Amino acid sequence: MTKAQELLYVVTIESLYMAFMTGGKDSRDAIPTYDPEIFQLDNIVELGIAGNQTTVTKWASGKMFVNASKNSNFTLSLTHVALPQVVKDKIDGVTPNKGVSFDTSDVKEYPMFGMGFTAKLSDGSRIARWYPRVQKTPAEETFATSTDEQEVPDVSATFNATPLLFNNVTKADFSEVRDSATGVTADDFMKQVVADESQLDTLFPTP
Repeated sequence: MTKAQELLYVVTIESLYMAFMTGGKDSRDAIPTYDPEIFQLDNIVELGIAGNQTTVTKWASGKMFVNASKNSNFTLSLTHVALPQVVKDKIDGVTPNKGVSFDTSDVKEYPMFGMGFTAKLSDGSRIARWYPRVQKTPAEETFATSTDEQEVPDVSATFNATPLLFNNVTKADFSEVRDSATGVTADDFMKQVVADESQLDTLFPTP
């Protein structure tokens, strides 16, 4: 029996990864490029993932002839401890001057970036995922007073993952337990944003 046939379950989510698109946007003409620096943050409390699936059915001769589904985007609900200020500024698309940034009521398109995570399975193996085209969704904020019972409050943020203009890819999933994952680890997978199948031969050459 191979690992791919075993009943393995997720023990814990590990790290959050963010890689910001060069120029903040993608295009129809090429795979997006991302800034060389990938932010790895070990601060995830929980990551909720909700799809937006639509189903198309067609009946013919009294039987279901077509039963197809499509998922156009994912809502990523992140609960975390904190984000570095430089990451928050990149997510918001602001360039502070003397420590000050401004927001207006004008129409604004938030920058796009790759967002991913790793998680550990019950046998110690790991899975990993990239969402290559993610944007911030504005959320409510709450600031509260401290009390005698000290605790570190959770912080919530919501993001929207949509298809790349180049190839309609919404996510790339990797698992170390797949039989075809020979010589590739979750750490290898997270060294760059994986956004298209054409990248696989150069990023993970066959041993």
